[in-house]
Amino acid sequence: MPTESRSAFLLVRSDGDLERASEDLAAYLSILRRRLPASDVETVQGIWIDEEGVANLPCALVLPDAAGARRTVRILETTGINGIWMLCWLETAASAVSRVDLVAALLDCFGHEDATTLAARFIPVFAGNAPDSSVSAELQVLEARYPELVLPPIYQDAGGSLVLPSAQPHDEGTPS
Repeated sequence: MPTESRSAFLLVRSDGDLERASEDLAAYLSILRRRLPASDVETVQGIWIDEEGVANLPCALVLPDAAGARRTVRILETTGINGIWMLCWLETAASAVSRVDLVAALLDCFGHEDATTLAARFIPVFAGNAPDSSVSAELQVLEARYPELVLPPIYQDAGGSLVLPSAQPHDEGTPS
C-alpha cells in the first residue's frame, strides 16, 4: 500500500551555506533511498534561510488552513548539521501544506511579524520535473503574498540534489 510522502523543508543558516547543504542533503537522501521505497522520499518544499532558526529549531509549526483557522503540525524528525542546516519533516502529507502556508508558519514561528521588513529568505523548491505552469502559478501566489521575501526557485532532481542557480534546468517562472 503506497503512502503519501511527508512534507519537508530545509532550514539553512545563510545563503553561503546552500552549496554545502545541497551536497549533504543529496548524500543523506541517497542513503535514505537505499533503505526506503522511492515514493517515501519527498521533495523539499522550500528553504528558509535564518541563522536564528537553525540554532533554535521549533518542535511544531502553526499552519493556517483554508477556513481561516490554524492547526499545529509537529516536526516529527530533523536531520542535518546543527547550526548550519537542518532538514525537517512535518507530521502531515506533502500535499496538505502549500508553500504559502509554510512561509506564514515560518514567519510566525520565528517571530517575524512584518514580512516587509525582512530580507529575502524563502527559496521555493520544486521537483525537477514539475510543470512550468504549476511552478509559475505557485510563484505568483508567493510573490503576491510575500513580495521581497521570496527568492528565485530552485529545483530538486530525482537523486535528491538541489540544483542551485548556476545550474538551473528551468528558466520559466523564475521571478526577476
